[in-house]
Amino acid sequence: MNVTLCRDDATYAAGGVLKASWRVSRVSLDEISSVEVSVLWYTEGKGDEDLSVHYFRRYDAAQLRERGMVDSQPIQCRLPPSPLSYRGHLLCIQWGIRVRVFVEEGREAVAEHPFYMVARKPDPTVITESSSNELPCLEQIAKTPLHRRLPSVLRRWRSRQGNTAS
Repeated sequence: MNVTLCRDDATYAAGGVLKASWRVSRVSLDEISSVEVSVLWYTEGKGDEDLSVHYFRRYDAAQLRERGMVDSQPIQCRLPPSPLSYRGHLLCIQWGIRVRVFVEEGREAVAEHPFYMVARKPDPTVITESSSNELPCLEQIAKTPLHRRLPSVLRRWRSRQGNTAS
């Protein structure tokens, strides 16, 4: 069995599209009873281990004969916004594509190919020059000393307290 990702770095953005392909070789099509393909995540580490299947597709023998097993078969799905891949000291969250092949005698073979799901980078074209002028610059706020900002903050707070007391 072989799983191939469309990205060499095996890194996909949360909410983005995962494209991959799978192929079963060295087994006669007549021997296979079904194939299951899934995109999933699981946790490892201290405490309970979790597993969640995001995408699942089962092909029975008739579907496999119809599709033919000579060529690679595509997988495509939109990834969820979370959980992101994580590798810590106490907990790991791992994403992967799993292919399970069931043969007529009741045996099965499993292949898994891990990948990383990371936070989506902001699109630089979304923030234009005009919209960036409307947003307060954090650097300018941080440069103003606290003792200079404090009187205006206290005035606003007192005016809100007076409005709520009425």
